[in-house]
Amino acid sequence: MHTSQLEGVNNRIKVIKRMAYGFKDTEYFFLKIKAAFPGKVR
Repeated sequence: MHTSQLEGVNNRIKVIKRMAYGFKDTEYFFLKIKAAFPGKVR
């Protein structure tokens, strides 16, 4: 993975984190992160 791709992933997670400020449900937060990055299911 190139550094630029990793920085893009980190940036998108930070944006989701800012939008999720005040949410009490952490499971919903992780589901939003997983939905933002479709790909292989592990």
